[in-house]
Amino acid sequence: MIAKKSLFDAYESWEQLTQAEGGAIQSGNWTIVAECQQAKQTLQKQIIHLTESAQAECIETGLDCKNFDRDLRPIINHLIAMEARNSELIALRRQAADIEKLDLDQASQNLRRVHKSYSPPTPAVWNSYS
Repeated sequence: MIAKKSLFDAYESWEQLTQAEGGAIQSGNWTIVAECQQAKQTLQKQIIHLTESAQAECIETGLDCKNFDRDLRPIINHLIAMEARNSELIALRRQAADIEKLDLDQASQNLRRVHKSYSPPTPAVWNSYS
């Protein structure tokens, strides 16, 4: 079954992209994350087409389609787990960034207070046009 092999190869490519994406998330390389996600969008379309072709091949050859589904399920479950892990990594990075932003906002506020306390008041400037 040519389409089934191609489908499994596509899922292997998805796994490699997801691993690369996870590494990029951990290192904060958001350009690579975006590239991986874009490549997976393109691959998703191919996977849909290959799935339909593999199912058609299965029916044409008279093979039991339940075996096809049974072979595919562990691969899909593994990829779902990988995607969930990457999602958790993003959530952790987001939480860390939110905490850092709060710290920076507090530091900025403190600097404004210090500046206000130590800088001399600006005298009022009055102009007379008489």
